[in-house]
Amino acid sequence: MTIEIILLALASTVRPTSLAAVYALLAADEPRRLMTVYVLAGLAFTLAFGLLVIWVFSGVPVSTGTDQAKGIAEIIGGLAMLAFAIGVSTGRVGGRHADDAPKAPSRWHGLLERQLTPRTAAIAGPATHVPGLFYLVALNVIVAHHLNPFDGLAEVVIYNLIWFAIPILALAACIFRPDVAREGVGAISDWTRRNSRRIVIIVSFVVGAALVVRGILGLQS
Repeated sequence: MTIEIILLALASTVRPTSLAAVYALLAADEPRRLMTVYVLAGLAFTLAFGLLVIWVFSGVPVSTGTDQAKGIAEIIGGLAMLAFAIGVSTGRVGGRHADDAPKAPSRWHGLLERQLTPRTAAIAGPATHVPGLFYLVALNVIVAHHLNPFDGLAEVVIYNLIWFAIPILALAACIFRPDVAREGVGAISDWTRRNSRRIVIIVSFVVGAALVVRGILGLQS
């Protein structure tokens, strides 16, 4: 796995929408059950999306492994990341709390304000993990490096496990101490509100520049 993919996955863990959902679920009457449904539903959705992309493009000529194909794909992904970073830094994208994902449907916000149920958790899992730019760029990098479907599977699984690291750790913690788990997520959420925009900008610039440089070098080789 490339360092760019790891950075993108780590940056994805600080989505304010996901942290807000986890915090609300941990305060419910059955936090373990709801968190289990939330994590499983979210992972099923994001893994299915990623694997669909990998397996669909595994037979497309762009993934045959030429340096030119990889270089072009990396330059496209890098330019998208740089444009996103500029948009966030200038306030044109993301507003106060920048996020790499499209805005989640408003329906789940209303559901979280009512009585929480497994159905609510099942909706919130995918709704707060809609594939955004970071995930799409990561998939672009995986496809560009002509991995076979099984190697691509490993890459996608690792990305998603990092992406869901906070909900998974919160689920593990709430098995023994739900109150401690909620306090921890609350502290992370507060930190994220203060720093998510900075993290998104830094990761976008670093990963974008790295992909563009590597893509140009690939075209010249």
